[in-house]
Amino acid sequence: MRFLYLSLLVLLAASTPARAQFVGGFGSGATASGYEGQAQLPLTLLHFKAETHGDGVELAWSTIDESGASHFLVERTADGRTFSPVGRAAAAGNAKRATVLHYQLIDPAPLSGSALYRLKAIDLDGSFTYSDLVEVNRGDDHEPLAFAIHPNPSTGGTVGVEVQALNAAEPLLVEVLDATGRRLATRNYRVIPGDYLQVQLADRLPAGTYLLRLSQPGSGSRTSRLIVGPAR
Repeated sequence: MRFLYLSLLVLLAASTPARAQFVGGFGSGATASGYEGQAQLPLTLLHFKAETHGDGVELAWSTIDESGASHFLVERTADGRTFSPVGRAAAAGNAKRATVLHYQLIDPAPLSGSALYRLKAIDLDGSFTYSDLVEVNRGDDHEPLAFAIHPNPSTGGTVGVEVQALNAAEPLLVEVLDATGRRLATRNYRVIPGDYLQVQLADRLPAGTYLLRLSQPGSGSRTSRLIVGPAR
């Protein structure tokens, strides 16, 4: 009976498909060593970066150990909720083990102000996964709503926000979102330019990457990346 039980476990494990996922990457909270002993993953993302490049934004990323990968999509958002496609790049599919591959594309018409980009990897079987968000700020000093997070990284219990520009006659909505855009905390304020807010959170955020979104009825919304460091 013990032999039959072990055989059944082996058969079940062999028949369970492995979902595509990134390993590692900035802010992911995962490392390659954390997946030892699991099935071969479609790829490991080494990095994903977004930087201003002339009038556009350059997106660059590197992978290793690609297996069964189909293609990549780069998407962007201004508010952390609605994403639009920027470009597509074909994946190598099946590369030699330990081969590092480099990819690059340009967003020729980027958004003004702050924009967040993410990388979507699609496998040959249709499954997909996302990278963490990266931020590019192409703002100027005349935007109707502007702010800076400091310190950043934060402690996760309190978020410091310097309000640089806004309409003082309108209420200010402050939201903390996770990397997928899910709302974690909401606060309402009445402030003027130059105020420094200490946004108190009910529960300390675990270490990782988050979004901070400020919104006003007439000024729209701005989103910036919030980093929470490890607890001391």
